[in-house]
Amino acid sequence: MFYGLSNIVSKLLNYFLTPFYLTILTRASFGEMSNVYAYIPFANIVLTYGMETAFFRFAQKENKAHVLGTSTISLLLSTISITILLLMLRSPVINSYAGELAGLNGHPTYYTYVILLMAFDALTAIPFAQLRLEGRPVRYAAIRIAGIVTTIFFNIFFLAICPKLYASGHHWLPDLQSGSDQTGYIYLSNMLGSALTLVLFLPQIRKIEWKFDTGLWKQMMHYALPLIVVGMAGMVNETFDRAWFLPQFLPGDNMEAKKEIIALYSANYKLAILITMFIQAFRLGAEPFFFKQAESGDPRKMYARIMKLFVIMLCFMFLFVSLYLNVWKAFLRVPFYYQGMRIVPVLLLANMFLGIYYNLTIWFKLTDRTKTGAVITIITAVLAFLLNYWWIPVMGYYGAALATMVCYFIQMVICYVWGQKYYPIPYHLPKLITYMGLAVGIYYVFSWLNGQVLSPKDIYALKPLPLAVATAFFAAYAWFIFRMEKKEFARFPVIGKFVR
Repeated sequence: MFYGLSNIVSKLLNYFLTPFYLTILTRASFGEMSNVYAYIPFANIVLTYGMETAFFRFAQKENKAHVLGTSTISLLLSTISITILLLMLRSPVINSYAGELAGLNGHPTYYTYVILLMAFDALTAIPFAQLRLEGRPVRYAAIRIAGIVTTIFFNIFFLAICPKLYASGHHWLPDLQSGSDQTGYIYLSNMLGSALTLVLFLPQIRKIEWKFDTGLWKQMMHYALPLIVVGMAGMVNETFDRAWFLPQFLPGDNMEAKKEIIALYSANYKLAILITMFIQAFRLGAEPFFFKQAESGDPRKMYARIMKLFVIMLCFMFLFVSLYLNVWKAFLRVPFYYQGMRIVPVLLLANMFLGIYYNLTIWFKLTDRTKTGAVITIITAVLAFLLNYWWIPVMGYYGAALATMVCYFIQMVICYVWGQKYYPIPYHLPKLITYMGLAVGIYYVFSWLNGQVLSPKDIYALKPLPLAVATAFFAAYAWFIFRMEKKEFARFPVIGKFVR
């Protein structure tokens, strides 16, 4: 749990940079930056190639020192090789259509910063995993937050402090008043944060037993390689809408207009961050926990209970954001971005389905059927391509959001059906469907009331009556969940004392 909380804290700190960027960057520049960061998860999957999950899996049943040494050496050699290759490809990449759309054309240093950022992140994957496996949450949190704080510091220094100092006569500093090179300094700030994270891990890395077990490595690669396909296909659904689908399928050839639409879509995508952060935090804590539980008897009832509580939390987060969009719009700062808020509930629902899917994937990781996970994500990746190809030209960026939701729903259903065949878990399906259905129903009832009665002229206007009605709906849902899960809450160590 502590790992998840530290991840949430670090993500929240980074999250608050978005309003800062929206007020400083032009729409096109924010679109360029969003496009670059949409590609990074793909590169991270290639650079880590499932080795982190393989490390957890094999550290439970093999010599942990050998697993740690083998996985670290493997990642070190592959990261150096891929980084050199990507740097050699700098010129053709930045001069391509994708490079121009990402704002890299004419800025080779931007590309270098991004490549080094990804390399540093890849090299810290196993050290972070080691801390989670060994149960060292304080050090994990300290290093994670230190990297984020460093990134935030340099962002504020370069983008907010430097222009003022330069204007007051300190011309030895970079001139960022005109708006040029701002995105480059954002990439540099992120690279410096990742570099510090790697430096903080050096004492831990030095203690590794630097022995490479070829036989063990082959077993780990056999387990991990399908996870690359799983991850890559998953990223098609998660970030390819901003990286490729929107630029390719939006009608017209005006690149600046496409950059602005990507900026609009990306800024509103950030409002689904609460669910995204919770999912990422859950994955950090759940994966090692699930593997450890698998060693002690039959943990399936525990998995079912965790899923129920997980879905309840997702539903509360969905309502917390979707019912209060008139409050959350303050996050966007610039009125231009308000028009995209209609996609937020769709993306929240999409991320709910994605979170449930991640919870369900434990069955093919525990049964060593990672190839099955690859098949599932390939199916949904193909579906994502087809739906975006169909809907974006017709509905614009709303079509991309809708395609994301449908793909995650299909992915979740396939994984559940397939998992019940090979590793049946007694999930509380009627309750899960009821809780999610009721949460979505409450949102749409409120949305209709808001548009027809409460605030018909501006559904995102911050008025007392819509806020009061939203709060009443939220409280009613909380009361319903409490009544349904009273016995469950009574089992909690702290909350249970107040439940009668």
